[in-house]
Amino acid sequence: MKFLAAAFALAALILPAAAEAPFAKDRIAWNKPAEPFHIIGPVYYVGTAGLSVHLIKTRQGLILIDQGLPESVPLIEANIQKLSFKLGDVKLLLAGHAHFDHVGGLAQLQKDTGARIVASAADKPFLEAGRITFGPSAPIPFTPVKVDCVIGDGEALSFGGVTLTAHLTPGHTPGNLSWTMKIVENGEPHLVLFAGSLSTGGNPIAGTPTYPSITQDYRKSFAKLKSLSADILLTEHQDIAGEIDKSQRRKMGAPNPFIAPEALPAYVAASERDFETALAKEKRAP
Repeated sequence: MKFLAAAFALAALILPAAAEAPFAKDRIAWNKPAEPFHIIGPVYYVGTAGLSVHLIKTRQGLILIDQGLPESVPLIEANIQKLSFKLGDVKLLLAGHAHFDHVGGLAQLQKDTGARIVASAADKPFLEAGRITFGPSAPIPFTPVKVDCVIGDGEALSFGGVTLTAHLTPGHTPGNLSWTMKIVENGEPHLVLFAGSLSTGGNPIAGTPTYPSITQDYRKSFAKLKSLSADILLTEHQDIAGEIDKSQRRKMGAPNPFIAPEALPAYVAASERDFETALAKEKRAP
């Protein structure tokens, strides 16, 4: 009896840890606050320490690319206001891809700003259902939204004197979007890339893949991004492009470290290596 009592006591200690919500620790780390900062031209950072939210200032209002977690919204809105912008000036919300950590705050930000939502056709069903149906993010719902504008691969979105070109870079999700934007800074032209996620993100990619064309999609996306000559790389998780670190370096007097033509090729090459390594590992598995 004493043995059984001890066993039940041990089980009581173990079960709560086993029942921890998916991504619970990641969410805490991703959602730590970060100060907003200027990147280049009309582009600013208003996200958290782990989740990028990029703001673009135009003559007709503001554009936000990605919207973080549901619990990120107060931090994002505070950062917008710290830059002396008004929430009501946010007119467009661009959804990068339909995972809870990047669109979880979409519904609340739309409610608070009245902005229109722009997304790809392939990710629209997930956004409107409030859940992606496969991969590690599938168990985590988010508040459904109505997509106001569907944008296709290669289409231009012009608003307030700013033009963003959509690039479908599927794999991470079927409708994963990247965006390019031309700017001029101090008389020099630059191409900014707001890159969609390229990691496998735990998605099965061999055997029984997450979706049938996922392997081909990743490889097409790598090829597409290799063809771009962007010299300013911004990523959905800021630490990949080192955005907060670059903002600190610039404060210490360095030339704008965001201008880095080598950053995009390095990012794509590393992502492609990781993908091929994961694919080979899955193929070897029983």
